[in-house]
Amino acid sequence: MIMSSMKRFRPKQDNSQGFWTRMGVEDDATATSEAVHQGFKPIVYRKIVECIKLSQNEFHHVTRIPLSTIKRRLKNQERFSAQESDVMYRLASLLKLATELFESEARAQLWMREGVYGLAGKRPLDMIATTIDFEMVKDLIGRMEHGVFS
Repeated sequence: MIMSSMKRFRPKQDNSQGFWTRMGVEDDATATSEAVHQGFKPIVYRKIVECIKLSQNEFHHVTRIPLSTIKRRLKNQERFSAQESDVMYRLASLLKLATELFESEARAQLWMREGVYGLAGKRPLDMIATTIDFEMVKDLIGRMEHGVFS
């Protein structure tokens, strides 16, 4: 009966494929890298802003994709460019990594919007427009996962 009172170890499941499918990035015929190169469909934009709870203005602010471009792509059902899709990929990746860290999408969304000490007071959301900034956020998340705060 001792076994029943002990928690069983369960390895963390890799839900990355499920995540990218839920975001509309991947499907049976298209891998994530291929989707970025082809340019994301407007549905990916809609799912990202819905999951992260961003307004069109906030999305523009963090991705630096011009509002006129966003509106045109949505109106005409055009794919986003590879560069635009790349920054959208980093935004979705931030949600994925933070959700895995905090084991809660709601907590991840809050953290993404807060000024973070380990990022010199910057918000993680504001650090996805460039790869170099995003790498700093990923590094911080990795250190937090392993309890390294120096």
